Amino acid sequence: MEKNMTEVSSSLQAFECLRAQINPYAEELWLIALNSQMEVIKKDMVFRGTADHCLIHPRDIFRILILCNASSFIMAHNHPSDQVLPSEQDLVLTRKIHQLATLFQIPLNDHIIMTTSQYYSMADQGYFKKWKKSSDKYLY
Repeated sequence: MEKNMTEVSSSLQAFECLRAQINPYAEELWLIALNSQMEVIKKDMVFRGTADHCLIHPRDIFRILILCNASSFIMAHNHPSDQVLPSEQDLVLTRKIHQLATLFQIPLNDHIIMTTSQYYSMADQGYFKKWKKSSDKYLY
């Protein structure tokens, strides 16, 4: 558990929360698990890859979130290339995790792509609103 319950309710706050942990040499996927007041209850590096690739499995993400009783979460990964724009693989993965998060009822608030000096927020760019509209028909 995080000692000082830091609120993370914006992409900038998420970036600042993880900025010191950015690995300039290998891609890493981080989770920020949040309670119902948007306070950090767990911050964890879940996967580490190579300079341009990171294997990720959804079961490991949701196991961590369920075990810490997260109300919502933010996913973040770095691009050692210093390019913050999402790749097609980034978009496919994020959409899959977004759909699973809806199913588990643990909302994915954002997926942030980071470099040492800047970030890209998929939520700020409107991806989640678009995906929510297209997946509403599957909710009961």
